[in-house]
Parts: sequence; structure tokens; C-alpha cells
Amino acid sequence: MVIPAERIGTYLGPDGAHFLRYEVIDVTAGKYEALDGRGFATVEIFRFPDFVKAFGAYSMRKEAARRFLPIDNEAYVSKFAVHLWRGPFYVRVTGGAVNAFESLTRLSSFVAERMPPAPSKPAVFAFFPNDLRVPNSERYSADKGFGQAILGNSFQASFDIGGDVMEGLIIPSANRPTATKILDAYRALYVRNGKLLDPIPNLGEDNFTAEDKYLGRAVAFRIDRFVVAFNGYKERQKLVDLAVATDARMLGTIRKQLVAAEERAERGNEPPRENDRRPPWARGN
Repeated sequence: MVIPAERIGTYLGPDGAHFLRYEVIDVTAGKYEALDGRGFATVEIFRFPDFVKAFGAYSMRKEAARRFLPIDNEAYVSKFAVHLWRGPFYVRVTGGAVNAFESLTRLSSFVAERMPPAPSKPAVFAFFPNDLRVPNSERYSADKGFGQAILGNSFQASFDIGGDVMEGLIIPSANRPTATKILDAYRALYVRNGKLLDPIPNLGEDNFTAEDKYLGRAVAFRIDRFVVAFNGYKERQKLVDLAVATDARMLGTIRKQLVAAEERAERGNEPPRENDRRPPWARGN
């Protein structure tokens, strides 16, 4: 059966609100029965407007992951189900028998093989350092970041530095003024509840560091329209190192974009040469 978004609350109950946050379009569900009659499985294919929203609905359930599976683009096993993300789809295969995960995994692979290829994880994650990132920890939350609604619509990942796990997020806002408001609101949270520490020289275009007994330590900065923040409860320098490494990776990418924009402006907003499909003799110098 196919359930449209406006009826998903009736189908899923309170769990429907989670999918609505990511603008689910519909869910197609089917039930499978084992040949020996000892179990059954339900396959649910949730469809979203794009792969980022599908990744968000899928990834925010990963705290229940027991192990990850070698199924593209990403899949994991939780206590009662196998979860799969592929492009604009989030597939959930739930079993009704004990020790049925081998069968559920085969069924998930069967579904995945029939789905079209899809982009990998959102490109924003490339801004984060790779070497310290916890594998498969990437998430996208439309709701909150670090438990705060002001840090919603954020791309998140976990980092392990010498056994200390810390969290990071990046918010690609609409423009610089919006990014400035987000950073200021996050800073104000620490002003009210904790204390600000010395800012980091040359980190982003604006930054702050702070600590609080309950919120933990934070290092946050803005660069262009992006807000970046790291949070943890261990020594501040580890958060600073993550922030500086992320800033350096972002600077390289953003600088290239700014240079390209300036070159287009100097040429009178003509399209870049590499996109010019005219033969070489027709392009001029």
C-alpha cells in the first residue's frame, strides 16, 4: 500500500512527526512472509523531495545502530530492523521473528539492488577533517543541533581524539546576515548560562569559545554564510584544533568560489570558459 504524507500520522502514530520534519512525500509498504511460516517482514520505502532530507530522516536514527552493512549508500542494523538510505529514499525493513536479521539483510539487499544509483553523502561533510571523524557518524538534523533548536538544519558528525568523543556541526545558512544571527544566538546561550573564553585569533570571520557546566565547552565560528561549531566536555584545545582544521578546509573551497565569481564579474558575468560549448575558433582570445 502507498500512504501519502497527509496520512502518515495515522499510519505511524507519533513516529509520523519525525518523517514530516523532513518533508516526506509518501511511504510504500509491503509485507513478506517466510516460506516456513515462522516469521514475516515489513518493507517500508519512505520517499522524500531530495537525498539530503532522506539522509536526515535516516541518519537521525543511527544512535540505535548496532552494526553497519556493506550496502550502498549506507545501511545499518538496529534492534528490530534494518535501515537503508539510497538517494531520496529511506528504506526500513522490520522483522517479526527472533534472530531474523540474516533474512532481513538479504531482503534489504534485494531492495537496494533494484534502486537507482544515488549521490553519496552531502558535500558539506567534506569540510570536516577526515582522519579524526568517527566512521558513519554523519547526520543531518532539521530539528536541533547539540540539543538546541537554534542549531537546526545542521550537518553533524562525531570525532574521536585520543578516546575523547566530541561533536561538530555545520549550518549552511541562506546568507551572511542569517549566519551572523545564528552565531550570535548560540553565543548568547553561553552568556546567559556559562561564560565566554578568549576567542581564537584568525578563526573564521567571527568566533567565540565558551564553557558551561551543563552545555559543555564550545568553539564556534562563522565563515561566509556557514556557521561551524564543536562541542565537548574535555579540554578546549581539542575543540580548537578541530575548528582550525575545518576552517582551513573551508577556506580553500570558498576562496576558489570567490575567485571564480570575481573573474565572471570582470568578464561582464559571461559564463565560465569551461562551460562554453562553442568550438575553440569561435571563442576568441
